[in-house]
This record gives sequence, structure tokens and C-alpha cells, in this order.
Amino acid sequence: MSLMLYNIIISPLEYLIEVLFAFFYQIIEFDIISSIFFISFFVSVLCLPFYCRADKIRKEEEDKYLEIKPYVNKIKTNFKGDEQFFLLQTLYRQNNYNPIMALRNSFSLLLQIPFFIAAYHFFSNLELLNNYSWGIFADFSKPDKLLSINGFNINILPIIMTVINIISCELYLKEKTFKQRFQPYLFAFAFLIILYNSPSALVIYWTFNNFFYLLKNKYMDNNPKNFIFILLSLGCIVSFMGDSSSFLDISNIPFVLLKKVFPFLIIFLIIIYWEKIKKNLPVFKDCSNHLQLTLALCAIELILLHGIIIPTGLLTSDLQSFSTDYNFLKNINDILIDNLFAFIGLFFIWFFIIFYYIKKDYRIYFVVIILSFSLFSLFNYYNIGKELGTISPDLVFDVGDSVQRAFGSIFVQIPNILILLFIITCVAYLFKKNLIKPILFVILTILLSESIVSAIYLYKLITGINNIYITKESRNSTNAISNEIELSRTGKNVIIIFLDRFPGCLLPMIFNEKPELKKSYSGFVFYPNTVSFYGATILGYPPCIGGYEYTPFVLDKDKRNFSEKWLESNLMLLTLFKDKKYVSTVVDPELYFYSSYKENNLGSTFTSRGIKYVKMRGRYYNRFQTDKLNDQKPIKRIKKKLYMYSYFCTVSNIFKNLLYNNGYYLLARTKGNKDRYFDEIKLIEDYSALLYMKDITKTNSSGNNTFTIINNQLPHNKYFLQYPTYEYAKNVTDIGPNNFINESSLMSYHTTMASAILVAKYLDYLKEVEVYDNSRIIIVSDHGNRFLTMPKYTDFQNKSVVPFNPLLMVKDFNQNFELKTDSSFMTNADTPSLAAKDLIDNPTNPFTGKKLSTNDKSEGANIYLNSYYWNPSEFTSSKAILDKHPIIKHVKDDIFKESNWEKATY
Repeated sequence: MSLMLYNIIISPLEYLIEVLFAFFYQIIEFDIISSIFFISFFVSVLCLPFYCRADKIRKEEEDKYLEIKPYVNKIKTNFKGDEQFFLLQTLYRQNNYNPIMALRNSFSLLLQIPFFIAAYHFFSNLELLNNYSWGIFADFSKPDKLLSINGFNINILPIIMTVINIISCELYLKEKTFKQRFQPYLFAFAFLIILYNSPSALVIYWTFNNFFYLLKNKYMDNNPKNFIFILLSLGCIVSFMGDSSSFLDISNIPFVLLKKVFPFLIIFLIIIYWEKIKKNLPVFKDCSNHLQLTLALCAIELILLHGIIIPTGLLTSDLQSFSTDYNFLKNINDILIDNLFAFIGLFFIWFFIIFYYIKKDYRIYFVVIILSFSLFSLFNYYNIGKELGTISPDLVFDVGDSVQRAFGSIFVQIPNILILLFIITCVAYLFKKNLIKPILFVILTILLSESIVSAIYLYKLITGINNIYITKESRNSTNAISNEIELSRTGKNVIIIFLDRFPGCLLPMIFNEKPELKKSYSGFVFYPNTVSFYGATILGYPPCIGGYEYTPFVLDKDKRNFSEKWLESNLMLLTLFKDKKYVSTVVDPELYFYSSYKENNLGSTFTSRGIKYVKMRGRYYNRFQTDKLNDQKPIKRIKKKLYMYSYFCTVSNIFKNLLYNNGYYLLARTKGNKDRYFDEIKLIEDYSALLYMKDITKTNSSGNNTFTIINNQLPHNKYFLQYPTYEYAKNVTDIGPNNFINESSLMSYHTTMASAILVAKYLDYLKEVEVYDNSRIIIVSDHGNRFLTMPKYTDFQNKSVVPFNPLLMVKDFNQNFELKTDSSFMTNADTPSLAAKDLIDNPTNPFTGKKLSTNDKSEGANIYLNSYYWNPSEFTSSKAILDKHPIIKHVKDDIFKESNWEKATY
């Protein structure tokens, strides 16, 4: 019960505080002190109308009581018992007064309690405060201990906070009786006791709150406009202090001034001209009898949309990925119910609190805004667009800039704002004409529709979860398992393991450090003298997986849209083997261009062609966190993200990119390297995909031949892992020796080593389940690593060879000899021919009819050296693949000899 009340009353406020902190600390990039100041500033400004309203109610109650007080005293003097009671009740009734009205004097104090609890919980659990020092404060996550007397520590901040609170009480209640002053003083000392041993950040936040309350009590009653001016000026000054680095660039000062001053100036002008604004507000007919009903229906509509339809619609769209990722089946009820209660608290409880403390004359404007917001939210959700790509179980879209591309243009934002203005205009017109029945009819129709949709989604979710349980129980008795790799114990298996940006030159170093890995790679032939045609995935991957028909030079001659050629290269081998009755499977295909296809689900690109699609990237992200690190934070994070995702779907297009925040959803995280959190997510996604590969690999005795392409990007990451096991750790304590000249190379070595270890474990598993001997396995990458500097390599080799030296290893059927090395000249475009060799007679490209061959490299290979284009936006349908003046080198024989590289023309 207490948890439910917390989720309803406190959670919406805690989310508000966290979003404000993320905005000021991570987006605006203030320091923590300035961020805490502005959180307190914003909350104080938000509560200011309530304080003012409470003060007015208190004054009305006091005036009313002072008016009848002489009569009350006479009755109490002259009458006793029941006679006194009934006379007082008659007096109160005749004067529309009730003694319980005196409790409303405490509202301004009581209003602070839920905000205090929300702030207390947030700052007490904010990890980035750990060991954060600022000025005289050694650690914001602990009490300040600024004064020490004979070894006894005294916390100064809570004392300062209490002094400010007492001064505020004196100013506010200087003419009141002791009885009237007792309660505020009691609150002041209660907060001193509660916060005395609390984190410094929390005490600073509450001190700022008391300071703003002090300013209100000092200036608000005498001159509200002066008080607002002081408040805004103070906020403007602190905004400069919190981002003083912006002034280091003199040319940037005008922009910074505009950015800092403009928001405060707008607010101040609104306050100054509020009386004129009020006069121009539309006048509505009296419809107060329907306002509460309209507000209640709007609240229910918003609760259904944000709390049920959006989250369950998202989960049921790809339940298999969510369910296998983070103990989903065990926590789904708690996640959805907790968020639902938070939406109930915001849209129902807090909306009605606001409603009842708004002047009656302004309540109708509030209802107009809420009704418009509910209709606008519904419109945005059903028009969010389908171009965002696939979303991971961590609620991150697979294409990093898809949200910016979808909603960043003013041509998308302006129509969206115009629609909002149109909705507000229509709603205001209906209220002005007192057409309440049509309004209620529309809302009830929407509620009925949303109730049906909610029921359908909940049914799909429950059914989907039950089916997952059934699937897991029947896993051992069926061979037709979705989202899994099937390998045959009696047929032939061809497996290509693609490791993005794995440099072949690192493999000898890896085996030198861990020679025990060679046993896992028994039967493999390593080709160190292998070259790729480009230094990035965008043009390095197509020939790697499609052959010589998809080198940059051949693609340049093909006048089709590049995304079509990209897809064709991905499908070539899968289709070739499928046509020869092999069970074709692709795991995590490279995603560069798939977001541009009309299919809403990436998997349909392959399944519609009879190719099995398996998603691993992101699938086991949170399972890895909970299973391997005993970390429950992923569950808490996904709950928060799911809550924020509902708003992402319904807010105006102007705010979508800000709210998405590169997958952070304006949730608190560490500042510094903005991409660190995203890099860590990607690392764990790729790491866990290889780690759990055996969990989705099933064997059978059906005799069917299989062809599988497994894609993984772990070597593409740059991250330190725990030495010497090269396992992911939240806090790496040992990075091992650095044999490179820079940390960037060492980080690349760590993730490359980790991928070699995890692939070795997968190969051991294939041996264990007896499919290793009857499998041909090719391990290949699309290119080398241009950020890697190899020790003992020449400058030419590091700059010109390492970026174009991919990994190529081949194990044929029934081969189990110790790892061999073959220095023959190879390219990664040999992969398709090596895969089909002796299995398919005269293998040909099913799309072009051309024969697969390795003869194209007999005279060497042309390598495209121009700038490292990698983004799909750089390869539009109207742009050629090659630059007008391409830089091309021709290489033959030993690629590590500079003399074998010659300039070529095209």
C-alpha cells in the first residue's frame, strides 16, 4: 500500500526532478551546484502560484475568523456544553465558516513534503554524486562535516538551512501568536533532524528551497513584480556562473547572452504584462458544472494512453527480444503497474490538486489546456512515423540519428505546432459556445476506443508471455524454434562469423598472449596477407559478404540506389544457399541501410524471402547485467525509460529529440564523455551477443544442410576490459600491460581479444554438441582498424596497411589440425567463393547470374583510399560511390611491403 501511494504521489515529482537535473547538468552542462540551484529554482517557481493561493486562502480564513471572533468569544464566555456547541455551529453556518478551514493554513508547508520526499529519494540514490567534490565539499554523497572539534564532526549545511528557515518564519509570522508560529518552527527543526546526516547535495537543494521561500516571504506580499524580478535576475546570474566557460570564446558571447537572458526575459515580460494578457483572454460561458467531469475524463484518457497503450504496444511489438533480455517475465508486472500508478498520480491526483487551487475564474482555461493536450498527445502517438528503425530492449533506436532526422526539421516541427494551435482553437471555441455535450461525446468515444485497444494489447501481452513459457518448456521437444540458429548433426553446416573491424594483424598478438586459444581454433587456416577494399564498413562489408561484384569500383558503375545494392550484397549468399535447399539464417545483419526500407520490421526484409532472421544485438543486454553482475539497475532503468518513452511518443515534435536524448531519455547519468553511456550500452550488447550465442544455437538430426551468417561488432568498440580475462566489468581494476603507444590502440586490443575469446568458447560449444567436424567455418572482418597503431610496424604499415588488413580464417569440413598460417595473397571478397566451394556446382550470384570466383585478385587488387566515409547519408541515390578524383592503390603479393603498393587510376 505504501509503495502504491509512493508511486502515485511521489514518483511523478521524482521523475520531474530527475529530468530537470539531466537537462541542466547534461544538456545545458552546468556544474552540479548550479544544476541543483535551478532544480530548486524551477520547483519553487512551479509551486509559487500554490503558495500565493494558499496565502490568499489563509488570509481569507483569518479575516473571516476575525470577523466572527467577538461573537465566538461571547458564546464561549456565556454558554457551556451542548448549548455552546450548537450556538457555535449556528454562527459558523450563518457566516459560511468552518473551523476545519484553519487546516488550510498549513497547505504551503504540507505542499513541500512530497517534493522533499521526491528530492530525498533522488539525491540519496544519485550515483554520480559519489566522490564528487566541489570547493570545500569533499563528497556530495555524504554529510559535509565542515567543522571538526576534538575529533567530533559537525555538519554546517543543515544548520545554515535551519537558520534560513527560521528567518523565513520570522518574516512570515512576525505578527502572529506563539500558537500560530509553533507549527512552522516545528517543521524547521524536524527538517534539521531529518537532514542532518543526509548527503550534502540534498541539504544544498533544500537550503536553496528555503532561501527562495525566504525571498517570497520578504518581497512577495509587498511587491510581487519586484519579487519576480529578483528571482529571475538571480536565476540569470547563476546561469552565467554555471557555464562560465562559454565566455572564453569572445565571438560566442552574444549568442551566450541571448541564450541565457532570453528565457528569463520572456518570463519577466509575461509577468509584467499579465494584467493586459488577462484582459485579452477569451471569455467563456459558465460551464463549471462540467469542468470536473471533463478533467476526469481527460485524465483517464491520458492514463490509458501513456500507462497502458504505449508501453504494452511497444512490448508486444517485439516481445521475444524484451522477454529474453532482463528477467522480463519476472518483472513485467511491477514495471507496468508502477509506471501506471505514476501516470495516475500525475494525470489524476496532481491535475486535480492544481485544479482546486486555481481561482475558479481560471479553472476553465486549465481544462481547455488539458483537453487540448490529451487530444494532441493522441494525435502525436498515432503519427509518430515509421522511419525510426528498430528499437532495442534498452529503448535505443538502432540508427543513432534517426530521431533527429525524423523530427529535427522545421518542416516537421512547424506543422505539428500548427496542429496543436488548431486543436486549442477548436476546444476553446466549443467551450466558448458552451457546447459541452459534443466535447463529452468526443472524449467518451476516445475513451471507449482506448479501452478496447488497451484490452487488446493487454491480452496480446499476457498471451505472448504465456507462449514464451510454453516455448521454453517445449524447447527440447521441437526443432522449429523461432529466433534461434539451427545446425545439423548429420548434414553439412556452413557458418560465417563476421567480426566488424577485427584487424588480422592483431591475431598473432592474441595467440602469443593466450596460446591456449589455439586449441579452440583447431582446423583453422589463418590468412594474415588479406586485404579489404575500403577502410570502413559502408564499402568494406558488401564485397566481404557478396564477393567481387560488390567492390566499390563495381558498385560505382551500378546506377541503382546504393541501398538496393547494399541489400543485394547481404542477400546474395543467403539466397544462393537457400535456393540449394539449405536452411539459411542471418544473425544481426549490418543495419546501415535497412531503416530506409518500407518494412516496419527489419526481420521481414529476410523472412519474406524465406531466410531466417535472428536478433541478438541488445537481446541479452540486461540479462547480462543481472546474471553476470548481480545488478538490478537495468530493471530500474528500463522502468524509467519506459515511463519517459510514453512522453516521447506524445510530446510535440520540437521536443522529441531533446526528450530522446540519444537514448538517455533525460535520465540522470554521468557527464564528461557524452557518448560513454551509449558506448557502454553498445559494448554490453555486442559482448553479450557473443557470450550467449550458444544459448540460441540448437542442433538436430534432420539431415538438413544449413547456412548461417553471424554478425557481431564487438571488435568495433573501444573499451577497457578486466585484465587478464578481458571480461566486461563495471569498474575495471586492471587493464594489463600496454604494448602500444597509445590508449586507443590498447582499448581496441581489449575488445578484439574479448571477441577472439568469446568466439573460441562458441567453437568449443560446437565441438561439444558434435557439429564442429561437419561444419565449414569462416571468420572474417570487413576491414582493419585505422585507429590502431601496431608496435614494431613501420609508419607506412600502420597508416596504409593496418586499416585495410581484415581478419580471414577458414576451417573446412573434418579438419582438426593445429592452427596453420597461409601467407597467400587474399581479399575478404574471397569469402563467398570459400563458403560455396565444392558444395554448389558452378555457384552463381542469384541476382546477376555471374559466377562466383576468386580469380579477380589474380593480378592484385585495387584499394579505395579516399576519406573514410561511413555514414549512409553520404551515399544517396544521386551521389557516385567514388569521389571525382579517387585515390586508389593497387596491391599485389605481400601487402606489408611498401613496394607492392602502387598508385592506380580508375
